[in-house]
This record gives sequence, C-alpha cells and structure tokens, in this order.
Amino acid sequence: MYFKIKTFLYYVFYDKYWLIRKISLFFYKIFTERRLRNIFVKKNLYELLKINMDKKIKNEKVFDPVLNLTEKYNPEIIDLARIYDLIDKNKPFTVLEFGVGYSTIIIAKALYDNKKEFNKNNTDKIRNSKMFKVFSVDASKKWIEETKKNLPDYLKEFVEFHHSEVEIKLINNQVCHVYKNIPDINPEFIYLDGPHPLDPSGNINNISFGCLERTPISADIIYLESTLLPGTKILVDGRVNNVRFLKNNLKRKYKYHWDRNGDITIISLVEKKLGKLNKLGFEFY
Repeated sequence: MYFKIKTFLYYVFYDKYWLIRKISLFFYKIFTERRLRNIFVKKNLYELLKINMDKKIKNEKVFDPVLNLTEKYNPEIIDLARIYDLIDKNKPFTVLEFGVGYSTIIIAKALYDNKKEFNKNNTDKIRNSKMFKVFSVDASKKWIEETKKNLPDYLKEFVEFHHSEVEIKLINNQVCHVYKNIPDINPEFIYLDGPHPLDPSGNINNISFGCLERTPISADIIYLESTLLPGTKILVDGRVNNVRFLKNNLKRKYKYHWDRNGDITIISLVEKKLGKLNKLGFEFY
C-alpha cells in the first residue's frame, strides 16, 4: 500500500499524464489512429508492403538480444502511415533516415507521389541536387539487403542506401554514439529510428552500449545542425531519452511535440527564413 501511494503521489507531482493515460489513449485511437489507418488504405500501402488486410501477419524469425525475442516486429501500420502523412504534407526534397526497414519503402513511395504532383517549371528556381531522394543509413548489411529485395523497381531511384558502423562518442562530456559515415547531404526531413541499441562499438571508461539497460543516444543530428534550413523537421520514433539529449545539446531554436500516445516526437527548426535561394520543398507546390 505504501508503494502504491508513493507511486500515485509521484504521478501527481511529476507526471500527471499517467493518471489520464487510459482516457487519452481512448481518444487517440478514435481520432488519430483511425485517420492514419484510413491513409494507409487510401494510399494502397498494404499492397506496397504485401500485407494481406484480412489475415494476421506472420512474424519472421530473427533474434533480438535486447528483448530476448526470436521474432521481429510486424509492420507498424500507424507509425508507417504517420511517416507517409508527414512526407506528404511537408513535401521535403531530401530525406535522411537512420535505420532501414519498412519505413524506407514508405518514404520512397511518399517521395514518388510528391514528385508526380511537382510542377517541373519550378526546377530552375531550386538549389537542390538531391531532389526526391531518401538516404537511408544502417549498420546491418543484412537488413539493407532485405529492404532492397522488398523495394519495388519503380521506387529504387528514390532510395540511396548507406552502410556504416556505429561508434561510441563523448560529446559535451556525455556518452552517445554516431555513425562513422553518413551521407553528405543537407536533409529537410530526418527520421531517427536507428541504430539498434547494441550496434555502437567501443567504450569510454568501460561504459558501453553493450549494457542492455542503456538507452540509445544518437548524436548524428548535432553534427548536421549548423547547416539545416529553417523549417527542417525531425521525426523520432520512441527514443525519449535520445530526444532529451538532443534538446539539451542542440543550439538553435526548435519546437518539440511529444506525442506520448503514439510514442513519437516531432522536432521542428523554427527560425526565420534565410535568403531567397534557401527554400524547402513545400514552397514549390
């Protein structure tokens, strides 16, 4: 009883969300999830991912040392529909993705659809040499090849895969990790869903990411920050501790929206525009 009261008081003073979580989830499922499921159906994303809507998806056997599971996750319909929706609405020309998978295919499809709507007469006004392309980075050659196999031929021109190892780093006296080689691009949209928690190699004072209880702390975005254009968006899948690390270390002005029901965070760079040449994709539709 003592611990239940103590837990309740903790929520009252520090995190009231958990007191209304069930009600909040109820409305989330009615409004947000329903809208995103409709997008998934309307845009034929079931067919794209070869998902039978009438049958339960069978898991592929693969070992996950973090969760001690031998099954990989099914495609997360809501998460994938959200990614498509954000790419559709924000119309980025260049996307950077950390962590390959179903999301790579969905992003490519969104870019494909955006390109069909794009007015080619605007091409001469744009300073971007990497239009309608997602650059996807992962430490696993296996999953890069797996994603390549599942990528339809008509979407291959929209994706560039990059394999890179991940190393532990010390940034501002804080343990984190970065990919050793990331694409030389200036993305308008970044999707952070990698690396796998056990991918980073090395240690600092015997501290490593081999510790199963240690959360991933990706710092690649810190390296990119200085050249990002105002209006750039970052979607982080879960990884709340990573978001807090970024919030404490990024220097420019951002707006953070934490959707706790959807377990995602959207980070927007909210600064005044630069010069007339520094425009984002949505400005040309």
